[in-house]
Amino acid sequence: MKKVLVSIFVLAIIGGAILIFIPKTQELIGIDTGPPLIGIQPYGSIADQEVDSVKNSIEAMYGFEVVVLDKKEMPEMAYTEIRYPRYRADSLLKWLTYHHPDTIDIAVGLTNQDISITKYKGNTREIKDPEWMYKDFGIFGLGTVGGTSCVVSSNRLHKNVSDKTFYRRLMRITCHEVGHVLGLRHCPEANCLMNDANESIKTIDNSTGDLCADCWADVR
Repeated sequence: MKKVLVSIFVLAIIGGAILIFIPKTQELIGIDTGPPLIGIQPYGSIADQEVDSVKNSIEAMYGFEVVVLDKKEMPEMAYTEIRYPRYRADSLLKWLTYHHPDTIDIAVGLTNQDISITKYKGNTREIKDPEWMYKDFGIFGLGTVGGTSCVVSSNRLHKNVSDKTFYRRLMRITCHEVGHVLGLRHCPEANCLMNDANESIKTIDNSTGDLCADCWADVR
């Protein structure tokens, strides 16, 4: 009997440790772990002013604590020359998932290098037409819905626009990608920040810069 009681006691301690110290377990059983801590991962020569604007925009929109991590060089494993010298956004997301401090809940990669993905037809693995364009398609940012990371590039945001427009675009795209990580999918509401850019920066420019009421209700 004594051995049984000891075994039960040990199992109770292990179970309690799992509930307290593993965030995913806490989330699955509904324990409130508090707001996420967001870490911005600056890459390469990204300007400090761009990093600061992104930090301020996340804090202002979502009210979460945001910290800036030490700058790192772009991961070589994400580099591609399929069409142009640039970096694969999906590879950057994978790298971010495994290369950020354990204290960070959400990692936001920030670069001034061009980033790209492959675009497919619907839910298939068939590349959109024309294949030469969509096999390695340049994008503004990418975030995993309900994941732990997103990446944003400022590379395509500054052409023939004022600094004011550039920073507004950068902040909106960042908050859009963070929205994906928080569980939001693209929204059909035209003026909502989570509306799909549909390969055009004009969608970002025409947005209100805020989430619609439905998206705010779904932020986890």
